[in-house]
Amino acid sequence: MLNSAGRAAICLMTGVGLTFAVVPSASADDPVVTPCADRTICVSDHGTTTIPGSAGGTSGGGGGGGSSTCTWQGHEVPCWIDNRGAFSAGCYYIESVPQPLATETVWGTHTPEQGKIYDKSCILDDGFVPNGQVFLAQPVAARPPKPAREVARDALETIKVGKPVLRAAPAADAVVGSPVWLWVEPDRNVIGPLSSRPLREDPGGPEVVATITLQQVVWTVDDGPGTAPFQEFICKDGGAAFSKNGTPTCSHLFTQSSARMKDKAYTLSVQFDWVVTARTTGGAPVDMTGISTWSTPGDSVLSVPVNEVQVLN
Repeated sequence: MLNSAGRAAICLMTGVGLTFAVVPSASADDPVVTPCADRTICVSDHGTTTIPGSAGGTSGGGGGGGSSTCTWQGHEVPCWIDNRGAFSAGCYYIESVPQPLATETVWGTHTPEQGKIYDKSCILDDGFVPNGQVFLAQPVAARPPKPAREVARDALETIKVGKPVLRAAPAADAVVGSPVWLWVEPDRNVIGPLSSRPLREDPGGPEVVATITLQQVVWTVDDGPGTAPFQEFICKDGGAAFSKNGTPTCSHLFTQSSARMKDKAYTLSVQFDWVVTARTTGGAPVDMTGISTWSTPGDSVLSVPVNEVQVLN
C-alpha cells in the first residue's frame, strides 16, 4: 500500500469529459478512482503524474456552442487548447500522435487494447511545462464545438471589403484655404453593410453570420507640419458625392501649397472603421464584446495638387 504522500491527486472535470478509468486487471501501478465532488472525479496517481499546486478545478462559464473556460486556483483557463488538449486540475492531456509501440516502456503494464498514451503538460506561473506521457484507460474529451463568438470572429475574417475609389473636388486645381470636397464612390461592396456567408465550424456547433456596418472613415494626408508630416481627420461616412449646389459632408482644408511634395501633390488614403455584429442562423444575437469594432485599410490613394493663390496688386 502506498501512503497519501506517495500519491498525486488529480481532480478531473466531468463537464469536460476527462476521466481516468481503472481497467479490470488493475495493478498496483494503476490510478485509483475515488469520489471527489459533484462535478469532479479524483484520481490518485501512484507517482507517475505530477500535478502543480493543489488538486481541483471546476467548470467555468461556457455558452454560445460549447464550454469555453474552466477555473484553476481562482483563475479562468481554457477548457481546451488545440495543441494541448483537454484541461484537468492544472494540466492538459492530448492523445500522442503517433501512439508509441506496444513494446515501449511508457505503457507500463498496460496494452494498447486497454487505453491510449497522452501527452501531458501542466500550468506553471511562467507558462506550460511538458510532463511527458501518461496512460489513460478512457479517452479525454474531444474538442468542444467552438462558441458562437469564436465562430463569428472567424466569419468576420472571411468578409472581403472592395477596393475604394477616392474622389476629390476640385481634383486638379485646389487652392490653399479653400475646403476640398472628399468622398468614396458609393459602392455597396466598399462601404457596406457587408455580411459573411453562414459559417459552421463543428458538427452540432453554432452556425453564425457576421456583419460589418461602416462607423467612420479615417482619412490620412501628408500635409502635416514639420516632424509630423501625416495627420488624420475623420468623416462619419463615405461622404456625399460632389454637387454644384450641395454641401460637403467630408472635406479638408489645406493650409499650404503642395509644390514641395513629391509629384507636387498631397497624398490621401483611408481606413474604414466598422461596427461588428453577429447572429446565429437561428436569429440569436452573439455577444461580440471586445471585437465589436474592426478596421480595414482602404488600399487606395488619392493625389491632390494644391496651389497657392496669387494676389495681384
